[in-house]
Amino acid sequence: MIYKSYIVEQNIESLRENCVLFYGENLGLKNEIKNKIRSINIDSEIIIFNQEEILKNNEIIMREINNISLFDKKKIFFIDLVNDKFTDIAKKIFEINKDEKIFLFAEILEKRSKLRSFFENSKEVGIIPCYADNEITIKKIINERLKGFDGLTRENVNVISENSNLDRIKLNNEIDKIITYFQDKKI
Repeated sequence: MIYKSYIVEQNIESLRENCVLFYGENLGLKNEIKNKIRSINIDSEIIIFNQEEILKNNEIIMREINNISLFDKKKIFFIDLVNDKFTDIAKKIFEINKDEKIFLFAEILEKRSKLRSFFENSKEVGIIPCYADNEITIKKIINERLKGFDGLTRENVNVISENSNLDRIKLNNEIDKIITYFQDKKI
């Protein structure tokens, strides 16, 4: 199933599939989604791999998925930097995995990408494109995160937006600095 990133961003629990691919250039959005997944699954064990580890030895992920214990925590897998080389392994993983949550994170995938096509055409997995932010979404994030701060003006929002260069990671760093410095002060 293809999801819209803004819907998943608002409600991460709307993801019903056990296997989901996030792809695109918006690294900040993907990091925020990872943090939201971690925060709603604090009682789960997070296991992080990257594609190269699994390509060298694909049995490592198969063992982790099949290693079920009655006493251990539920497992959530993050697999970073995947691309078309991972398609065959992904198909194997999805065949054997019934209970564990697996989240794949990729850079930009072309329309003809085998991995992207597999996720877009399958009804059992999810896919979320993470496109670059625009000025409207950046300003919306600023207004939401700094809501309630005294002295927040349109000019302040514009300056913060310009300093971020439409990069969500830079934006979050700027907002964190503002929140820390202006905790009990007027902006």
